Amino acid sequence: MNSNNHERDLVLIVTCRAGSEDWCEEEIGNRIFHKDPEVIVLKTKYQGLLLVYSKLHPDTAYKYAKSYEYGFVEKIIPAHIIINNIEQFNFEDSKKIIAELLTEKQLTNNVKLKVKVRGRRGLSQHVWRAFIKAMKEHGIRHDPSSPVCIHVEGIDDMLIVGVSEC
Repeated sequence: MNSNNHERDLVLIVTCRAGSEDWCEEEIGNRIFHKDPEVIVLKTKYQGLLLVYSKLHPDTAYKYAKSYEYGFVEKIIPAHIIINNIEQFNFEDSKKIIAELLTEKQLTNNVKLKVKVRGRRGLSQHVWRAFIKAMKEHGIRHDPSSPVCIHVEGIDDMLIVGVSEC
């Protein structure tokens, strides 16, 4: 979190069906507004993708957002770790991220890895391989049936990592 209380951090990535972004923006904005009246929900240039900025901690925003039924919101991902220059992302970064997630999120030995990179052709495979290798080095196995997901979302120059229910 930023030390300046007037600043808002990226706390959630929200997806919805393409074409329903306005409704999705209203739904998630209204929900988070109850905890943070200064919440900002931004549409991106990618259809069905919104970013939520708030003073709330990502876990607080995620738990509160997930406790509600939506008509248009499809997926909510907490933004635990943000790398602002995706071009410089490397294997060492993925090792540090996995180590941090192990410490802060008490990951089990089996998690599902989900990687989606927008705006950077061919980078998804590089990111996938780096995270799989880092997970193995830390004794974590990719398990497609795990109820816990590590989401790695690339959006233009940002790489955002969050742990949540699958």
